[in-house]
Amino acid sequence: MNIQILKKFLSANVLSINNKSRINLYLNIFSFIITSLSIIFIVLILSVNEGFKKTVNNVIVDLNGKYKIVNKFSEDLTDDDESKILSLLPENTILSKVSTKDLIAKNKSFSEPINVIAFDNSNDFVHNLQDILLEGSISDSDIIIGKILSDKLNVSIGSTLILINIESNNIESIESLKVGGIFKSNIPAYDTYRIYGNRKLFKNFINENYDYFLTNDDFKNSLFNNKYLIKNIFQINDDLFKWLNAYDFPIKMLVFFIMLICIFNILQNNLMYVSYYKNDFFILKTLGLNNIYIYFLILLRSFLVLFLSSIVGFSISYILLNIEQKINLINLPDYVYFTDSIPIHIDYMLPFYIFPLLLIIMSIISLYFYNSFIKKYEF
Repeated sequence: MNIQILKKFLSANVLSINNKSRINLYLNIFSFIITSLSIIFIVLILSVNEGFKKTVNNVIVDLNGKYKIVNKFSEDLTDDDESKILSLLPENTILSKVSTKDLIAKNKSFSEPINVIAFDNSNDFVHNLQDILLEGSISDSDIIIGKILSDKLNVSIGSTLILINIESNNIESIESLKVGGIFKSNIPAYDTYRIYGNRKLFKNFINENYDYFLTNDDFKNSLFNNKYLIKNIFQINDDLFKWLNAYDFPIKMLVFFIMLICIFNILQNNLMYVSYYKNDFFILKTLGLNNIYIYFLILLRSFLVLFLSSIVGFSISYILLNIEQKINLINLPDYVYFTDSIPIHIDYMLPFYIFPLLLIIMSIISLYFYNSFIKKYEF
């Protein structure tokens, strides 16, 4: 008997040809479409948002390394410091010795302020410039400059740049260096002002010691004494990651509100369903069903709609994500979004997080639905 009642209650009477039944069917289809679209938007937003964060993180690590080691007393680091630090780190740890210098780069009538990143050896340089290199190659004999800087100075691979060191309004030293590569990180501050090269190319500008060491290998701060200060990528680029976090919160709030819209859409459809089958509910009540049992039947109907919509929504969203990841149909302004295509991180575990959360929210809100609407009918 209960199975027959359940079947009758969940039936959409699709075989009925009266106009009222057709309207109800159209509303059910519309509710299903809205719920599926909500799932699609949730997956797309979360995937793109996570892809964007990972893209920025990877670019920052490629250009800065994971950890920066400096002297606590703002003194230069030496080769002896390198030996001491390497003795505390795991074997085969790569440690880049870096010096920096602010100079002026000039080509004919064009000149721009630049920041030189001078490394000790290209083989031991933790910066991963190869992935962002547009032209040329990385070597110890030529410099690497950013795309925006190359455009401003009107230089290309093989061109010669004049680097000038100005101290106290006086020209202290001048050096002509060949451009061996052009990189594009999609971060304007780097592509406009940074130049990378072996420290021997900048011997007229820097001393024999180092400003800091870089490494991508994880380690314990407790291994170091009070002489050194270790900064991770988040501390080095604190302002950028604060901006990312500020950007991340509204995205999560947007996803949460889409979830609520998805749930209320299902519950609204149930409300219309209850109104449409009001006479049937009186029959169900007469057959012995109480309000709580009817509430669970409505909850089961909501679950079926959510489950079927989730299957369709997750399937379509992952198909779209894979197509975009392989073809890159949508282009972005790279210096606004740090990438020229939509960054995507496909997480196939999302359904196992999103569906249970939607189910919990729906169950909680359904309690209000039960108390506010179902009890109005005197079953």
